[in-house]
Amino acid sequence: MSRRQETEVVRTRRTSWGGAADRELLQRITADVARRAGFAVCALEVLRHDGMLEFVAIHGSPDGAARLLGQGSPVGVMTPVLACGAECGAFTFVAAEWLTDEAAAQLLAYAHVPDLPPAATDDAWHADDMLVAPLRGRDGELRGMLYLDEPLSGRRPTARQLLALTDELELAFTAVVSAVEREVLAQRYRMGHVSRAAIRAVDSQLGVAQLLESARSRLREGFRAADLHVRVFGVDGAPDEHTEVSAYASPELLAAVEAAARRAHEARTVAIVESEAVWGADGLEPHDVELLLDVVGRHSLAAVVVVPVAAGGRLLGLMAIVRDAQRERWAESESTAALDVGEDLGRAVLDALAFEKEQRLNAELRRVDEYRAELIATVAHQMKNPIGAVLGHLEMLEDDPAVPEALDGPLGAMSRATGRLEQLAESLLTLSRVGRPDAAARGPVDLRALVLDACEQVAVVAGRAGVRVEADVPDAGGADGAGTVVTGSADDLGHVVTNLLSNAVKYSDPGTTVHVRLAPAGDEVVLAVADEGLGISETDQARLFTEFFRSADVRAQGRPGTGLGLAIVRRVVDRHGGRIEVDSTLGVGTTFRVTLPLG
Repeated sequence: MSRRQETEVVRTRRTSWGGAADRELLQRITADVARRAGFAVCALEVLRHDGMLEFVAIHGSPDGAARLLGQGSPVGVMTPVLACGAECGAFTFVAAEWLTDEAAAQLLAYAHVPDLPPAATDDAWHADDMLVAPLRGRDGELRGMLYLDEPLSGRRPTARQLLALTDELELAFTAVVSAVEREVLAQRYRMGHVSRAAIRAVDSQLGVAQLLESARSRLREGFRAADLHVRVFGVDGAPDEHTEVSAYASPELLAAVEAAARRAHEARTVAIVESEAVWGADGLEPHDVELLLDVVGRHSLAAVVVVPVAAGGRLLGLMAIVRDAQRERWAESESTAALDVGEDLGRAVLDALAFEKEQRLNAELRRVDEYRAELIATVAHQMKNPIGAVLGHLEMLEDDPAVPEALDGPLGAMSRATGRLEQLAESLLTLSRVGRPDAAARGPVDLRALVLDACEQVAVVAGRAGVRVEADVPDAGGADGAGTVVTGSADDLGHVVTNLLSNAVKYSDPGTTVHVRLAPAGDEVVLAVADEGLGISETDQARLFTEFFRSADVRAQGRPGTGLGLAIVRRVVDRHGGRIEVDSTLGVGTTFRVTLPLG
């Protein structure tokens, strides 16, 4: 036809859809369709993941099969041809005389035109006639194209015949669509199962390197790969994490693979490196293409598939799947499955990165805490010697009859202030000691004895303040006597009881009572210290156990303290696996409850 013109043919990788069994099934279906329809030739194209239509089965035309079978073409190349036709039932019929120059050129470039004798009558089938049925899934999306050519009658079908043919081939069309969808779903299911099994088998408390090494063998088996490597790009200046890299990998090749992964990620596909070309990485630098092709050719590989490892639209790394000549070729539906696996792996990598960051932060916090504890202990030790010397000299001056009586007041004030400094140093030493897990020996501790001892210690101070102390503890030989024994450090737990009781007395008004109660509660024991004193505001309760915290309440500020007692209590309780709660109302009183597991 003189009106035909040259058209640039756009092709992609050959024979990339489905496995041998899938293709054999569709070949049998096309043969059956040709027989039922009364046509010599039936051809079938299916839509691949990469948006190309590939001829997967051709019956009745050896020349057409040799030219087209396995070829991929852009999904829109037949649009100008179909626009020239008339729809009837499931089919679109395009008569040769209806073709535009553009449509004729597309037909010549992408279809096979049989060698037929010239049409003798108007209704005779012409070599350039085309009869095609677009095949769609339940969602209406295109799945493939079925072509019929060379009717056995030698005549063009009528509208009535096309409607009857639509009914006749309805089940065949459904079978083709089902086979196409099943092939994609089977790959996604298989690889989804492998991916989930690989990710589930990995401990969530692993770093990136351990994650990759644990998942690699399962993914390699799932993809039927001769080799498989995973690489995660370094973040925040950290080096890349990767599994063992092949010995032939050079820095230049690794850079080329990374560039292919980035191109594929932008296109939401995978990059497939075969001996003749690199697919799915449009825009890759020629030097990188040359490096990738050289590896495949030099090592006689069937393909190297580069899969983006991504999550939330962010490229985190890549997976390189190596197929050698002894293994199956890479099917296009595997690309869809591989992208799913890349996203599953990407989410696992994000979890691993978060875990590593948490570990680093925890380690840094431990270092800071250890440094702070050492600093506090050093300062406290350095304070003790000069404080001791000052107190000693003050005592000498207070006992010296030669000292004028007028200095008694100043010396007393100095003595009290130095005593508070001594108490602060002791509290700092205690705070630094209880912060260390191995600070004290652990063993059975009877809280009942500690409560009674603390009550005796504060009795004198409480008497001077006009505050009563009432203790309610189980009898030593009673049924609940064993329910007050815990495992821990007697010295540290003694600090807990003494601090709580001393604070209760300190912040109580004359004529009030401090209640101390110790009672077992299942497999725990509860110590409750309640006063009828100043109370604590909700704002202050939020910071109550912070080091050096002092209440903003003017009445509380008028009572001496270091602001470390409750911080020490909290650390000791935490270290003993317990918990502490506070219930307070301003002007009514405060209750502290310490719950500890029984020994």
